[in-house]
Amino acid sequence: MKIVQQHIVRHQEQFSDHPFFARLSTDPPFERLAPFPVCLMFFVMTFQDILRICDERATDPEYKRVVHRHRLEDAGHDRWFLGDLAALGLEPPTAAELFGERHRAARTASLALLSDAVRARHDAGRLTLLLTLESAGHVFFERVARYLVRIGERRRLRYFSQTHLDVERAHDVFEEDTDARIEAIALDEEARTEALQLIERCYRELTGMFDAIEAQVAAGAARPALAPSRPRPVRGAALRVARTPVPRPFARRAPRGDGGSPG
Repeated sequence: MKIVQQHIVRHQEQFSDHPFFARLSTDPPFERLAPFPVCLMFFVMTFQDILRICDERATDPEYKRVVHRHRLEDAGHDRWFLGDLAALGLEPPTAAELFGERHRAARTASLALLSDAVRARHDAGRLTLLLTLESAGHVFFERVARYLVRIGERRRLRYFSQTHLDVERAHDVFEEDTDARIEAIALDEEARTEALQLIERCYRELTGMFDAIEAQVAAGAARPALAPSRPRPVRGAALRVARTPVPRPFARRAPRGDGGSPG
């Protein structure tokens, strides 16, 4: 497993150079990053099933303990995500929207990773899938949390916050003794090959999802901001025009809840 973990680190470093994270480093207004939070919804929800399936299908006690603990530690983070959407004034997509073109890349990546959880022939593969997803999560949460601090975001967030990153780093799987036990696991050639190929597929799917998100963000950023429209003067005292408030994206809204309890 030491070879597997080294392979994960190499791909994690490559993933950290993704253009979306480079965009975050320029500190654009949060409104300009739409629709990235909503576009993650299918993946965030599916991730809970990936955890569940890996846990339910693990049979070897040595792997089972680590995989099950990992599932418990990430339980409830989907509720954090929904709470953040509410705090940011964003409506979750409808079923029709979630299965529309805008979310196609997230569905493709999520279902491919779910398939890996189901089809893995070895418990080492299931553990590798979770370790790989966790490594990508560290990149994402660290970059997003730092960006939000730099722009002075003050809304009460949990999923996209430093708090989430701290929780991820505190997972049992990253404790020194657990990490040492994982590295010491010996894999036969078949299990090692499966694990290495799984890392490749996982990061390929995640990169594809973020490619699509970056393309949507770039397209939105390229559009000029709309100038506020001025009402035309109305002639005649008998004529009245009903003014409809113009909705503002990312309007501040009271959170719907605390986002759930951490896993």
